[in-house]
Amino acid sequence: MRPLLDELLGDASPVPHHEIEIVLAERIGPAAFDEVVAALAGATDEESRRRLSRVFSRFGAVDRYVEALSHPSARIRGSAAYGIQSACSMAFGREPKPGVDYALLIDALIPLLADPDPDVAQRAEWVLTMLGPGVEGRMRDVRVHGPAHLRSRALTVLAQVGGEEALSSADRAAVERLIRIKVLHEQAQPLDTCSTSWIAVPTGDQRGIVEQLGLFEVRPATFALGLSIGMHDTEDGAEYGRVYVTPEVDGWTLVLGPWCNPGNPERAQDVLRLVTELSRRYGRAQAYYFGEHGGGSSWLVAQGGDVVRRFRSPGTNDDAQFTVGEPLPEERAACVEEGLTPVGDAGADDKEWMELAGYLGTYLAQRLGVSPTDLGPHTTVRGVGAVALTPYAREHGRPLTGAYDI
Repeated sequence: MRPLLDELLGDASPVPHHEIEIVLAERIGPAAFDEVVAALAGATDEESRRRLSRVFSRFGAVDRYVEALSHPSARIRGSAAYGIQSACSMAFGREPKPGVDYALLIDALIPLLADPDPDVAQRAEWVLTMLGPGVEGRMRDVRVHGPAHLRSRALTVLAQVGGEEALSSADRAAVERLIRIKVLHEQAQPLDTCSTSWIAVPTGDQRGIVEQLGLFEVRPATFALGLSIGMHDTEDGAEYGRVYVTPEVDGWTLVLGPWCNPGNPERAQDVLRLVTELSRRYGRAQAYYFGEHGGGSSWLVAQGGDVVRRFRSPGTNDDAQFTVGEPLPEERAACVEEGLTPVGDAGADDKEWMELAGYLGTYLAQRLGVSPTDLGPHTTVRGVGAVALTPYAREHGRPLTGAYDI
């Protein structure tokens, strides 16, 4: 066995590492388990740990993984939890592994929620969310009966597997009370969800904006909660049923969520209508989208009930149909800053402009008002932020909830 492990850990082997992993974990199998555990516990460099962990998690030996959850080595405990995840996860519609006592797995993992190694504790939390319906009841037991040092993580797991609906009335009340306390003294923070969509209105009339947009079930929310929900609602596809409404920030109120995207074909016409109506009521209103990592930009600017400009640049063939109005002075200024002939001028290069435009969402928002990505301790904040449901939720159902930062 040792020669195989030496080959796995060395860099001069003519055999690819993944083939050695297969031999150890699948062909030799359980007979190699103890030696792999010993090698992993004694590994002194990260690359060796990574290779051995991959072998360890491929054994599929659930009973041995349960034993290893109490190993003195944090690396072994974390790898054992990951091995259970790989073999027994019921996430994404997977069926339970035949012959496995899931109640035993859950009880074995629960103590690791308070593991002294934060990576192990996090892994245990993730794995518990993947072990099926039996987790909710056990997490409720911990919330009620303890032990006390596990209660906080148990609440997080409970929220992840069942959402807000899985929490007891006492837990929901405690969370709401904590939010009400935090919003009184919090500072603004950047609201950057990697794919960020928002409506911006130059007013502190949050109630009026909520009314104008038809939002409902409005509840207080911190900036951290708004960001956490925004990330949740953009990571696995666009969630149109919920938005975060900021307090007044430097004289503006922002409404964030995929529902606000002015360049999304599903939402473009409705957003155009909403922003136009807001501008009629408040003088001006805008909507933006900015996708990091080449995701493109869109912007919509309205004044006094009229659309001044709408533009989209994600690099697709139907961008032209979204274009309304002439280039803004701020668009032309961005071209000059980049050494380009301003868009709209004779000799301007359309390709260069489209490439630049894909990065202008937050640039234009900042120059025309306030960008959510630029908020911070320097921002003047008045009032309290809120999470609200959109009219989309009335027709299509409430959004799924989960565990969020507050």
